[in-house]
Amino acid sequence: MDKTKIAALRKEAGLTQEELAERAYLTVRTIQRAEAGQDVSLDSLNAIANVLNVPVSALFEDIDQPDKEDEIMAYSKEQSIQLRRRSTESSAMWLVLVAVDFFLMSLAGLWIADLKSDDATAFAAILWIPGLLILIALSFYIQRIIWSRHLDHKYPMTVGVKRRGHSDYNRPINNGWEFMARYWWVIFPVGGFLSWLIPSISSSFH
Repeated sequence: MDKTKIAALRKEAGLTQEELAERAYLTVRTIQRAEAGQDVSLDSLNAIANVLNVPVSALFEDIDQPDKEDEIMAYSKEQSIQLRRRSTESSAMWLVLVAVDFFLMSLAGLWIADLKSDDATAFAAILWIPGLLILIALSFYIQRIIWSRHLDHKYPMTVGVKRRGHSDYNRPINNGWEFMARYWWVIFPVGGFLSWLIPSISSSFH
């Protein structure tokens, strides 16, 4: 029988067997079998490891069967590779979306600055803010829904896995500093662009 560290990790995380089962979408009986070192599927072990925020290999202190140990180590290695690749592609997509948003809003800003009528300039400037918010919302949708589904299909071992460095996005924002730290990629380009747009609009009224 394998010797696992699941019970110790669960208690360290402050979870009961029922809570771990609920978060891992498993039955309590499966959790009990896993903690006792009995055979459970790799998918179940991965679900448990995800909740406890550790690799699958870290769930075990000793594995009796060499074949099973090799299988778990190979699974953990491949999962780590897929997680790194997914993280790289996800970050690259964020940069592409930010660049596209900034480019489109810059074009809109240039169009506003070239307007001859003061009323048209003011109206276009008012529409610029909702347009920016729509673009940001669309970028989040593309990244979190469409692109995420693509990555789930491309890297199946990463589905549902908490990736280190990304878990902060699940925590609530308590103040403006935390908002700036999390969404600096929106604040800085938008702030810089507004510092150019507002004076440009103001000068059109003089």
